[in-house]
Amino acid sequence: MFKNGQSFSNLKQTCLELSTLNIKLNPLKDGALTKGNVSYVLFDDKRNEAEIFLPFQDKGIVLKKTAEGNWSNGEYKLIAWKGYVLQKSGKAIFGG
Repeated sequence: MFKNGQSFSNLKQTCLELSTLNIKLNPLKDGALTKGNVSYVLFDDKRNEAEIFLPFQDKGIVLKKTAEGNWSNGEYKLIAWKGYVLQKSGKAIFGG
């Protein structure tokens, strides 16, 4: 899990208490909710960048806005659809 419930944010340049973030995504398997560790999402003030915090990672991964409701870094893609869906290499891995 996240170290002491915290992770380093590249957007904020500080450690964050992840449980205080508003957007929490649950793990998905074959498009359906499954048991497992959650991930978190943080946006910059203008929503041009999103930062995802994945379980077992010590820092966030920044995604750039590519279209309205889409943020990506090539490997990961966050889509605003009935909440948010996080894909890795085209496969939905988290949603909420």
